[in-house]
Amino acid sequence: MNHSNVDLRNSIFHLRALRAFLGVAGALCCFVFFQTAHGVTPAPDGGYPGENTAEGDFALSSLTTGTYNTATGIAALYSNTTGSYNTATGSTALYLNTTGDYNTANGYQALLSNTAGFGNTANGSTALLNNTTGDYNTANGYAALAVNTTGSNNTANGNTALFSNTTGSYNSANGALALAFNTTGYENTANGAFALFSNTIGFYNTATGAGALHNSTTGLANTADGKEALFSNTIGFSCTAVGTNALHSNTIAGSNTAIGDAALLSNTTGQVNTATGRDSLRSNTTAYYNTATGWASLYYNVTGQYNTADGALALLYNTGNNNIALGQYAGGNLTTGDNNIDIGNAGVAGDANTIRIGDQAVNSAVFVAGINGVDMSSGKSVFVNANGQLGTADVSGLLWPKGSILEMQPGSTPPAGFTKIGTEQAKFYDLSGHPSQVTWDVYQKN
Repeated sequence: MNHSNVDLRNSIFHLRALRAFLGVAGALCCFVFFQTAHGVTPAPDGGYPGENTAEGDFALSSLTTGTYNTATGIAALYSNTTGSYNTATGSTALYLNTTGDYNTANGYQALLSNTAGFGNTANGSTALLNNTTGDYNTANGYAALAVNTTGSNNTANGNTALFSNTTGSYNSANGALALAFNTTGYENTANGAFALFSNTIGFYNTATGAGALHNSTTGLANTADGKEALFSNTIGFSCTAVGTNALHSNTIAGSNTAIGDAALLSNTTGQVNTATGRDSLRSNTTAYYNTATGWASLYYNVTGQYNTADGALALLYNTGNNNIALGQYAGGNLTTGDNNIDIGNAGVAGDANTIRIGDQAVNSAVFVAGINGVDMSSGKSVFVNANGQLGTADVSGLLWPKGSILEMQPGSTPPAGFTKIGTEQAKFYDLSGHPSQVTWDVYQKN
């Protein structure tokens, strides 16, 4: 070869052309390789037809036509056939799901028994473990909603929250063991550890605070807001307790309202009581129809009924019935008496059927509208003694000195203080001389 005749420009051109060819060939080889790799079963990174992804032995093993499923973990979504849009992360998560859609399970055996339920979310080991066809449930925490089978629209956040729920629906539990024993109860809300802990079939209950409505089993329409509020309630209904230990001991009574720490603390079976203020009606056990407003009002009342106390310490020691007290410590001295009304007055321990208004040591003037200028002269005069007690007297009798003689027609009523001492007859003649006889009753002033 005559090297001196070689065209270097043509050589460089051919070299560049070769390199370009090799590059295109390489690309074609890669394209063929990936096309071939897409048909590998199982595919790399778990990619399957229908936009399904599976990682782990037996994950999505039974899949037929389901789409957009993601299974990560041994036997995750193992039984799924046509269910779609499910996500299972964890060993045997959503294991029995066959046709259910839009479920999310994260954790060992989460939503394990779900078959056709859809729209469920389980985060935590054994969360929603036994759910089969229940829909739209959310469980976050170990064993949350673990026993639920067909109940729907439940929300459980916390360790074993709503653990025993089976068919109950529309429940919300936030906190460890909240609504833990609920089975078929519905539309309950529990916020706080052990809130509504023992509820089984009760419904329309709301508990906020650790241990609130803790022992309620079948009670309904109760509201408890505060640590251990309505703690002992079992079947009581329509009760409202706001404050730490409010209505703490209530068991079967209904329609009680307690607002304030330890309000109606000791109440067990008393009904239709209203206590507003810390320690109000604190000692009440079985009495009913009492209303206490103010700190420690009706504090020592145990069995007294139909009492109304408005003011701090009002009717403090009362145990009687039908008493009314208005003002701080009003009626505070009353004990067992009934039918008393004390306004701005502490009352007297032995009072009964008594009205006391104001304090002699404090109040020095009284102004009452509707008296001045109103003529009631046909009635009796009113007097007030040194203790402030009101009374009446017939003033006509007060104008006669002792021993005075009064003659009246027979059958007439004498003034107070006169005693009949006999009768008297008198004969009169008219202008024509005709006689007439008149008889008088004779009275003497005592």
